[in-house]
Amino acid sequence: MDLKAFGFNQYGNSNVMEELELPVPKLRPNEVLVKTSAFAINAFDIAVRNGTFRNSVTMLFPTILGTDAVGRIVKLGTNVHDYDLGDDVLARPGIGTYAEYFKVSTDHLGLRPKKYNPYEAAGLPLSGITSYNTLVHIAHVKQGQTIVILGSSGGVGSMLVQMAKALGLYVIGTDTESSRETVLGLGASEFGAYDTERVSAKFADMADILIDATNSGAATAGLSIVKPHGTYVSLTTLPQDRQAKPNVAYKQVIPRREYRDSDAFAAIALMIQNDQLHVSIDRLESFTLDGIRKGQDLVEGGNPDGKVIVTL
Repeated sequence: MDLKAFGFNQYGNSNVMEELELPVPKLRPNEVLVKTSAFAINAFDIAVRNGTFRNSVTMLFPTILGTDAVGRIVKLGTNVHDYDLGDDVLARPGIGTYAEYFKVSTDHLGLRPKKYNPYEAAGLPLSGITSYNTLVHIAHVKQGQTIVILGSSGGVGSMLVQMAKALGLYVIGTDTESSRETVLGLGASEFGAYDTERVSAKFADMADILIDATNSGAATAGLSIVKPHGTYVSLTTLPQDRQAKPNVAYKQVIPRREYRDSDAFAAIALMIQNDQLHVSIDRLESFTLDGIRKGQDLVEGGNPDGKVIVTL
């Protein structure tokens, strides 16, 4: 039996994407086979397709893109006992979800809460896990702390705002003025617009934890905002000149094997059940070559108002 998938045989723009017929993957003992319901197009997919990692990671062609998805389990590996056939799941296999079926180990799997919109759920795994790991494993947040999130309306930023609020922190968001209502609606108590205000002065020395979730790293404002003995976490680059705040703990977000996706999914499921976590969707695209290319172009072109989801 073959499956339909979308991938590429050479680096380039969205025109290198092509429709492929591939055999259904064979399972290892701790893996399940999932029939895909929907998946998100993430900025990471674009970076892989453009060849950003060609010097650091050896890619085999054709490369099937897709880091995360939602779907239904249709086959179990011999060692899988925690899941059943027919279970609806959230998954982050890391590669290969632009396909009718994909395989994933149970370490990267969680049950999809029944009442949750499957398209919203498809936008959760990558940004949700990144946010959970950033807050819990890297920043070690505690209830009652003040957290400032730069880039708080982005894919990860908006998830950080909601999770930090759910974990009992006082949340301040910064972004462009146009996203003020969105960020306050996500649960931030205060907002600063870095295109119309001086956020570095407005929130000077207020953050126990500062998280830079901007695409480029807005380090100058972050350094003013973090407390002298606070924690500065960046999803991209950390500030080079740290003389003004030498006692801050500077941490970069780097995925580690010991951060178990299944733990993050359990926390995410609980937040969903408590109605604390929502994913904004900008566009639903079809599982066609045209839909994939259009979706990738939208993500690559800048900030869509939410996730771009491909539905099967």
